Amino acid sequence: MCRAVSSTSSSDGRAGRPATRRALLGAVGLLGLSGCGFRPLYGPVTAADGSEADLTTELAAVRIGPIYERTGQLLRRNLQRRMEDSAPGTPARYQLNVSYVPGLEVLGYRRDGTITRIRYTFTGNWDLATLSVPPQPVARSIIPYRALDSFNIPDLQFFSADSARDAMEARAMEMMSEEITRQVAMALRKRREAGTATG
Repeated sequence: MCRAVSSTSSSDGRAGRPATRRALLGAVGLLGLSGCGFRPLYGPVTAADGSEADLTTELAAVRIGPIYERTGQLLRRNLQRRMEDSAPGTPARYQLNVSYVPGLEVLGYRRDGTITRIRYTFTGNWDLATLSVPPQPVARSIIPYRALDSFNIPDLQFFSADSARDAMEARAMEMMSEEITRQVAMALRKRREAGTATG
């Protein structure tokens, strides 16, 4: 019997059994991760007093502060979709302020010196505080998040270049909003688990 066949057959000659056994062992291993402190990020939150809260409701209570420029508006709308719009009608309890700095780098030239490819780097920071008076800080980004993307500039196709730039900005703001939402969700989960009262 060849090595490939023997590796997928069991001692009683039935094929497929070790694969099933491996899948079962893998599933048991994943279940065991919960005992090591691993749990779903967006799952229910058990506070220090034993009460449970829904993280979606916590995220929906976050209001996004103004972010300027066109890319800032894209970022703000993406964040609103991920937070405020997850449970419409949830009373506001937090304010999220986000700032970012764009940078660009030329990656390609033609022989005549015309630029053919540009890479943008968006470096963003965020700050989360309660809406109480005075506001109480909840969390902030420790390390700035960077979203990188690039686009080509076709020769004498200005509409195509503008469309490529717009698509690149939309992708970069989607990446940044996803990471900021993940970091804010972790901060809110830690806050609820510690039993800190919301403002």
